[in-house]
Amino acid sequence: MKKITGSKWAHEPWHSTMISYKIKRKLYEKKSKFQLVEEFETEGCGNLMALDGCFMLTDKEEFVYHDMIVHVPLYSHPNPQDVLVIGGGDGGTVREILRHKTVKRVDFAEIDDEVFKAALKYHKGLVEWVGDKRVNYCFSDGCEFIKDKKKVYDVIIIDSTDPVDIGEGLFTMEFYKNVKEALKPGGCMVAQTEDPFYDAEFLLRGHNKIKNTFKNSAMYLAHIPTYPSGCWSFTFGSDSITPDKIRNKKSGKINTKYYTPELHIGALALPKFVQELIKTGKSVIEVKGKKAKKK
Repeated sequence: MKKITGSKWAHEPWHSTMISYKIKRKLYEKKSKFQLVEEFETEGCGNLMALDGCFMLTDKEEFVYHDMIVHVPLYSHPNPQDVLVIGGGDGGTVREILRHKTVKRVDFAEIDDEVFKAALKYHKGLVEWVGDKRVNYCFSDGCEFIKDKKKVYDVIIIDSTDPVDIGEGLFTMEFYKNVKEALKPGGCMVAQTEDPFYDAEFLLRGHNKIKNTFKNSAMYLAHIPTYPSGCWSFTFGSDSITPDKIRNKKSGKINTKYYTPELHIGALALPKFVQELIKTGKSVIEVKGKKAKKK
């Protein structure tokens, strides 16, 4: 268990880098059964949530992640009605899903209810949907929740933490096979798959298993200041459809802050180093230390 360091600044060290936010005060700290949940009031980004010392979101920047993990799959599917969210305890993913007119049911499986409780108190904009009868809560392990589901969902969104500790099970072949079985014919899924600069190993762990599970897969990127490198990946999987076409006309135009139809297509155009990473399994941007000169 890690804890955020700093008094006037909240720091998250990550590999050889550090992300920092200037803070006014610490609002909350609680050790749940699974992780340490912390909340801070920042100088310019609203409230900041951290889990086990890792920044999850700020009020100012959260829209990027939630727009892209939701609207790409829901606009790629022609008529998304039944949706499952695994993880996403802050509530932002559910918020964006419910903006689609087609959606009739959202099952929400989050392992740690303390994350949701923190969002209810400190991130009210993420959970404005509370009370919507389309949402079914289940505070349990997503890996267990999905095991007995067969052809139930049009879209499944894996809004997980990093693939360590409680998040590790959400990056396994067994889990992705269960996700596939839980999708209706024509269904699709998306998972967050980490950043390509500092976490290439994590990225490949998720991307490659999704690619080996579904007939169609594709990675796309978004720019998220809260996360290491500011560049974050998502991986789409389906046996029937691809994300390079907007098929959902029934939801209409949603007033988003980041997602646009043009960006939907553009986000699939990957930088060369990311193309090489997912093609070869090797990062072309690793920096090797210089050898000491012989005297």
